[in-house]
Amino acid sequence: ANALVAAMEDDDPDACGVWSTAVFLVGLIAGTTCTVLSKMLFQTEAIGLSGELEPFRPSLFQTWIMFLSMSFALPIHLMSEARRRRSARGKTAELHQITQEQARLSNLRQFLPLTVPAIFDLISTLLMILGLMYINASVWMLLRGAGVVFVALMKNFFLYDALRPNMWVGVFTIACGVVLVGLSSRVGHSLSDGREAAYQSTTGVTLTLLGTFVQSLQYTYEEKVLSLDIAAPPWMLIGLEGAFCTILSTCVLYPLFCLLPGDDHGSFESPYNTVTQLRNSRLLVILAVSYGVTVFVLNAFSVLVTYMMSTFWHAVLDNIRPVAIWAAQLTLYYGVTGGKYGEEWTLGSWLELVGMLVTLFGTAVYNGSISLPGLEGILLIGSSSPMSTPALARSPLISRHPELDITTGSRSPYAMRRGIDDEEAMGYGGSTSLNVGLVAGGRS
Repeated sequence: ANALVAAMEDDDPDACGVWSTAVFLVGLIAGTTCTVLSKMLFQTEAIGLSGELEPFRPSLFQTWIMFLSMSFALPIHLMSEARRRRSARGKTAELHQITQEQARLSNLRQFLPLTVPAIFDLISTLLMILGLMYINASVWMLLRGAGVVFVALMKNFFLYDALRPNMWVGVFTIACGVVLVGLSSRVGHSLSDGREAAYQSTTGVTLTLLGTFVQSLQYTYEEKVLSLDIAAPPWMLIGLEGAFCTILSTCVLYPLFCLLPGDDHGSFESPYNTVTQLRNSRLLVILAVSYGVTVFVLNAFSVLVTYMMSTFWHAVLDNIRPVAIWAAQLTLYYGVTGGKYGEEWTLGSWLELVGMLVTLFGTAVYNGSISLPGLEGILLIGSSSPMSTPALARSPLISRHPELDITTGSRSPYAMRRGIDDEEAMGYGGSTSLNVGLVAGGRS
């Protein structure tokens, strides 16, 4: 990751284009692989405490791995800071600025307000991983598109960023697509596996949507309450959140899940059974380690994707990822594992396909990429608007940070906007002053 950041200093546009393409591909592959591995863990069986084969379904264990992997973003941050100091040798003013900034960041008390969105993130991640246990990975990924609906509505009603008519149509259309995707999961199970599987499918859809809603609360909280007053490098923010949530999962959630009654040998989730299954299955260990490494790569490159690429490519990545996950799952099922892993194509898959197309169409209408008669809107993608769907799907604390590195000057496209221009602000209900405060926060 540091090598890629250093490459951004190259003045050769062709070199920058190559690095941007590499970052895009790594981001797509890591995001796809992370979801596929997570689902494969749930589809694997191993000998547990009972001495018999049991499905491996510890959702908190996967959550713990995810945040532990995120905490390794801190070493990336430290290496980035060391590189900045080396590049500033002989430049007194720049070196003094870096020293002052690092002294400010060493005061960890200023990051205490971040515990609230971190807890939101922990809850949403746990809920969504629980949801993935019961539904196909392709359905799970498409359901997360509801986050755009939730955040857009919260911005309209709580942050006073009024939606234009075309955006309202887009929100409604995306919501319809998400409903169709959710129904497709139940239809597929109802026709092939009976009532119990259909009930589990409904549970998975509900948990995933609930987790997506909590994540939307997190993003809204970051805008409304924190207002980006905490200006810290993105990798540092990711690493601190990962470390905090790892400690919280280990010291609070694991004891709680062990004490709560459930079907995992008397507990809601038994860490003893998890360890036993891992000890008895080399495949599980490989999958778990691979999942952790992929999460680390995904988080490291998600920052580079945000800061090295335009809003247009963010939108392309967001739209391609569900397709890539679905294709990977079908390939695993039919071409690689003979039906042990992945997902099959059912009658419900046709409804899922329609839901995906409806969601993509609604996204294009919302962003102004497709104009409907009487509903002409601003092209949000071209203007790097903080109201565009790629912006709504990313944490404001990360995507609105003004710079990735003061030596490279690499900037998030959403941080470039010091506010919505006057014409657009009138269309949004005159919320320019609020967005100036949010977008202009951090280092200048």
